[in-house]
This record gives sequence, structure tokens and C-alpha cells, in this order.
Amino acid sequence: MCGKYPISRRLPGRRSKNALLGKGVLAGVAALGLLGGLRCDSESQRTDQAHPPASDSVKLSSDATRTAGIQTAPAENAAVSPVVALTGTLAAKPWTPEEQTVMSDAEAADARRRLAVANFERLSRLSSQGVVARQDLDSARAERDQAQAAAAQADARLANLGLPGSSGSIGDLSRLWGLATLAEVDLPRIQAGETVDVTTGAFPDKHFRGRVVAVSRSADPQTRNFTVRIAIDDPQRLLRPQMLASFAVAVASSPGLAIPKSAVLLEGDGSYVYVDQGAGVFHKQRIRTGMETRDSVQVTGGLSAGQRIVVVGAQILESERLKASLKPADTD
Repeated sequence: MCGKYPISRRLPGRRSKNALLGKGVLAGVAALGLLGGLRCDSESQRTDQAHPPASDSVKLSSDATRTAGIQTAPAENAAVSPVVALTGTLAAKPWTPEEQTVMSDAEAADARRRLAVANFERLSRLSSQGVVARQDLDSARAERDQAQAAAAQADARLANLGLPGSSGSIGDLSRLWGLATLAEVDLPRIQAGETVDVTTGAFPDKHFRGRVVAVSRSADPQTRNFTVRIAIDDPQRLLRPQMLASFAVAVASSPGLAIPKSAVLLEGDGSYVYVDQGAGVFHKQRIRTGMETRDSVQVTGGLSAGQRIVVVGAQILESERLKASLKPADTD
């Protein structure tokens, strides 16, 4: 236990032999206190060394690196062509059931409007000839106005959903269509014209080629998702409407620095890689990532082209780094 030794003050009086002896004892006590303080400092240093701060680097011998199977490769610029995986159903027409209902309602409202307008015009001619009473003409005018308002409301619903007035105004309706569900966050990634790989549970070994024709203009009010309309090539007529399907959309490639997914360590505060600094030293370095594919990750910051990174064995290095940070210091 470390502490200070109290030193009593000598009462004033005659110097004596006991007083001289007391001075010697006090000097000895003071020396012991000094040695105790030095011992405390030494113990404090040992305590600090027992838990050294974690290092961001790991050093391995060439034999240890080879035994651990550590593999490195330079970071290179490459075009990343990510794939957006979607699910949905097949359909005979490129509209969801809800959209078809809206379009049917709009067509019916337009038909009622045309009939009401024609009836009002007919009664107007007859009224000018004195054949029809004024009351019948006013009733026909009210019906016309109501029909026109209903048709305008139906057209507004079509416009809000981004739907045309006729179901035959988009693409070739003789082919089969895919209606894929697209999350709002992925909306900027899907564009018309992109190729699609279509698979189904009924034919798991067959891949059907598709093409994005359009994306719905409006999101579903309940799910906040959009609908991707995909034209599918099925020359053998194997697919059927209402089948469940998976759609892999190959979005536009993005040039930049790309590294294998196996090189990236995901932690709570970000993504990291181990950079080979030579002489068996591997430094843990934080990076910023962008788009991903099945096998690679785009790097948007924290790494430069040409830097050699660990592509196999990053987890082993991380384990060694953590063990080294927890190892107690050697004591005498």
C-alpha cells in the first residue's frame, strides 16, 4: 500500500542525545517514504502497461502469414455493375390489378360523359324548336356537368398514377409482363431500357430475358413502393400470368475503385480493410463504400488505387490484433 509517512514536529527545548537520535529516525523514515513513492510510480507504470491501447497494425512473420493463408492484391479501378434484386408477379398486361381498376373506372366515366354531352346537345336542338320543355333541358345540363366532373376526377387519378388513358398505349400487349416491387430507396437506380434476368419457381433452371419498359410514376400509398413494368421474352410460352417471379435488374455501371467483398470488415462505426505495408505489417484502415455487386464493393474514399490490401484472411488479422491488445505486459 502506498502513502506518506507523517513526520512529527520537535518541541522547542534543549538539544539532547535523544533529540539527535530522533533526528536520525526521522531521516530514515523520510528515506523510506521516498522509496515507497518510487515503488508506487513503478507499480502505476506496470498497471498502465498491462492494458496498452489497441494498435491499428498487426505484424506477422513470413511463416505466420503463409500459415494463416493471408492473400493480398492491389486495389484497382473497375466498372461496378450492381444488380438490384426484385420480386413480383407475372401478368398478361403491364398493369397491377389496382391500376386496371382505375383505368376501367376512367374509361366508364368517359363513356358516361360522352353520352351526357350528346343527350344535352340533342335536347338543346329540340328545345330551340319548342318540342322539349325547359325543365328537361335543365336536367340534361345537370347530368352533363356531373358526368364531366366525374370524368375529370377519373382522369386526375390516372395522371397521379402516371397511367395512360388506354391500356394499349404502352408496348406490345401480346407479350407477358413482369410487375416487380421496387422500394422507394432504390427508385433512382432503375431506368427504362435496363436488362433483367427473370427466374421462377416453376422453372428454376431456366432464365428468361426481360427489359424494363417503365416505372410507375406514383408510389403505393400503403407500402410506399413503386411498380417496375418488365417486358419478358418467352418464345416457348412457358410462363403464365399470376406466377411469382424474381427479377435481377442489371443497373448502369459506375466506374471507380472496386475491391472484393472478402476484403471488407464491417463494424458498427463503418467499413475497414487491412493494408499491406510490407515487412509483415498489416494496417487496419477505414474506408467509405458505395454500390455493391454480388462479389465486389465500390470504394468512394479512404483507399487509393495501387494500395495492396488483404483479400483473404482479414478476419484472421483482426483476431490477432484484438488478442495482442488484450495480452498483459511481461512482469519481472
